[in-house]
Amino acid sequence: MSTWPAAPFGRADLLAHARERLTGGGGVLLYGPAGIGKSTILDAIAGAETDALVLRAAAAEAEADLPYLALVDLFDGAPDAAEHLPSHLRAALDGALLRSALPATPHDQLAVRLAVLELLRALAAERAVLVVLDDVQWIDEPSAEVLRFVARRLGEAPVRILAAERVPDGDPATRLDLCPPPGTTLPVPPLPESDVADLLRARFGAEAGRAHLHRIYEASAGNPLYAVELGRALGAAPFPTTDPLPVPDRLRSLLAARLAALPAPDWPVLLVVAAAARPSLALLQRSGRLAEHHLDAALASSVLDVDADGAIRFSHPLLREMVYADATAAARREAHERLADTVSDPVDRARHLAAARPEPDEALAECLADAASAARLRGAPAMAADLAALAAERTPRDTPGVGAVRRLSAAQYAYAAGSPADARRHATAALRDAADRRTRIGARLLLVEMSGEDHSNSGPLLDAAFVEAVDTPDLLAHVRLYKGVKAYYDGDGEGALAELKRAEEAAELCGDMERLVEVLSWKGNILLGTQGDEYLERAGKLARGLSLTPATVAARQVAAMSRLFKGETAEAVRRIEALRIAVERAGTVRDLASVLVSVAGIYWRAGRCADAVSAGRECVRLYVDVETTPGPGYLVAALAESGGGTATAAAGYAERGLAACLAAGDEDWIKLAYASSGLVHVLRGDPVAAAEAMREAYALDQRLGRLDPGILPWHADFIEALVGAGARAEAAEVLDEVHKHARHLDRTIVFLGLARARAVLTAATGEAREGAEALHRAIEEWQDHPYPLEVARAYYTLGGLERRAHRRGAARAALSEAVRRYAAAEAHPWREVAAADLARLDGGRGAGLSETERRIVELVRAGATNREIARALFLSIKAVEANLTRLYRRLNVRNRAQLARVLDPE
Repeated sequence: MSTWPAAPFGRADLLAHARERLTGGGGVLLYGPAGIGKSTILDAIAGAETDALVLRAAAAEAEADLPYLALVDLFDGAPDAAEHLPSHLRAALDGALLRSALPATPHDQLAVRLAVLELLRALAAERAVLVVLDDVQWIDEPSAEVLRFVARRLGEAPVRILAAERVPDGDPATRLDLCPPPGTTLPVPPLPESDVADLLRARFGAEAGRAHLHRIYEASAGNPLYAVELGRALGAAPFPTTDPLPVPDRLRSLLAARLAALPAPDWPVLLVVAAAARPSLALLQRSGRLAEHHLDAALASSVLDVDADGAIRFSHPLLREMVYADATAAARREAHERLADTVSDPVDRARHLAAARPEPDEALAECLADAASAARLRGAPAMAADLAALAAERTPRDTPGVGAVRRLSAAQYAYAAGSPADARRHATAALRDAADRRTRIGARLLLVEMSGEDHSNSGPLLDAAFVEAVDTPDLLAHVRLYKGVKAYYDGDGEGALAELKRAEEAAELCGDMERLVEVLSWKGNILLGTQGDEYLERAGKLARGLSLTPATVAARQVAAMSRLFKGETAEAVRRIEALRIAVERAGTVRDLASVLVSVAGIYWRAGRCADAVSAGRECVRLYVDVETTPGPGYLVAALAESGGGTATAAAGYAERGLAACLAAGDEDWIKLAYASSGLVHVLRGDPVAAAEAMREAYALDQRLGRLDPGILPWHADFIEALVGAGARAEAAEVLDEVHKHARHLDRTIVFLGLARARAVLTAATGEAREGAEALHRAIEEWQDHPYPLEVARAYYTLGGLERRAHRRGAARAALSEAVRRYAAAEAHPWREVAAADLARLDGGRGAGLSETERRIVELVRAGATNREIARALFLSIKAVEANLTRLYRRLNVRNRAQLARVLDPE
């Protein structure tokens, strides 16, 4: 079996389904509109075939009338097996393949069909055959008739057919008869926005902002070809939201026919529909643009759709972009002016006025600024950023200070919306043009905030802000807070706490509760154990009474995490879920990215591994979108995947997370990155690599003086890894040190893990029974531990210790309990590890195999090919392939070499 290459973006599930159906025999027909990715999927499946003979044909519309052309393409370059055919069939086949005269009579045509059938059977006698047919809607009819005939008669021959058909969006497939039964049709759906963003970044780099990518996604409707072409046309530079989207000629050719037939009277009403945010029949009526006959042609040609409520939409978003782009600038301004007079929503009205009136105008700028505030209150920070930027652009040039205030608002909205590049651009312009110190300080502090954990260049900005803020308590509280944060990242803990104390005093003096919440949260993060938890709880309680801002979100988030560290898992889940809902409603993408770090972590420790994986994957995508460094997002995804995803995905995320954190230079996250990498190595059974990575994390723990074993439960695994790597003395030292800190900080939540590590260390000295008995007592004491995976892990370790103590019954019971608990938590990677150990305990991974499966494995060990196995066991090659696929999946192996070892003795 092949090791599959990476799947095209967003197509892993579809690929797996198609491969599964093909493995079972028969055929698969993929279908969907142009550009949706059918050919890419065909290429991925065909490219992974290393054992099968792949025959390919791709039809073209211009060649659909050329008889037997698909057969010519199919057998061009194929091994010559025609000598096995009778002479009359070989002659007929030569004619079809244009080596002699074309078949002219029905008798000749039947001979061609029989010849192709026998040729495929002859090729399949040597090795399995995969026939790949692309764009079957254009296959010439003589070839199609041959393929239909062959498909119905292949029987047990190991010939599979994979085809793709282009159909209009929403239409069913029509060419399944080209595939042998049992045939399966699989629609190829549009990509979700996250996968479109990944695709565009892979093609064009990571420079494009979130709003930029969202606009491409909306115009493409998730069609990957459309998205790539639009991305190429737009580039990565900021694109004004009021400008029409440039539609490349390649895409125009796919849709232009629908527009070309529309009569001239339809175009003005189409332009109004294209310009409106929520077009409807009622809106067109109020605008004075609706005449029934002006919509008839657009509806009949499927350019527009109207639902039962009168809402109007273009049948494809790209049609809207084409109509809007093809109109003259004057026509677009007239349409927006008309809509501004028609709509009642202030945000819609402001947007239309901005598009209709490109010149500076203070009344318009004020209208846009008010609309931006309204959009932000509605939970639409991206729209607010666009409107605030437009307000700054429409501000008269003789009042740059007013424009700077609006530009700073645009920067703050853009940062909240997860568009750091736009935020930095707006903040820099605001600082340049600001006429008052409050705007200058706000711009400087936002630029410091956007530096993330790298504060190496923030000193001059903070010094300048401090000079201007010195006699204003609310500004001073804000600046001192940032000076404290910088001191913390510079490694000066005492200096950080001193600045935070002054910031707290200034905030209390002026009654700035939001700043007080932020200061208290930072003090709680710096101070460890009970003292820090008290600050976090106080900050979280104050934040719940305030409006949702980045400061109050962060305070509520860390307060939820402090509950988790105390073992109050249910309360932590309740708090973080409520916060996630609130942030999602507010639409602040950057806040959501941060909150998802805790969502994934809390679900992971609560034993909800599937939910943790989902949150982790969303988290890493947002971190890539919105943060200066994606490192934390990668680490969260790594830990989530190690719990409920796959070890391979966890390793990939851990590697990228470590590299990103090292590049950012934040030692707290670097420590967690090394620890996360070590945890993944533990899962993969490599204690030496785990110990090496975790030594780096532990060294940072020691140097920074912030060893808190409750924040991420990795120290017990570190001790076990050291034992496994032969460093027992070092393991004992680490165990004593970590246990001392756990007691001092009252982190009782880690005691079960440390008991597990101590039992492993005891067993390593030759006292396996003593270690097992001690761990058994700890499990009984902590049977109601609030972290389900900790208990499952303890049972798994207990099984190993009981086995070393030669108590197979007790080992079996412990491993069975571990498997059960991992399964209940949907911790798939660990369940597979525990299940494999249980199988080995019962006689090797081959235990439970049927006689046929055991014989197949034995023949694989002897080096037999699939064909040789089929002959030896009187099976078809297809049956052998199906058995091998099931064995790979069940035994968690990836190739024949790994499969050959499943019957090896221990």
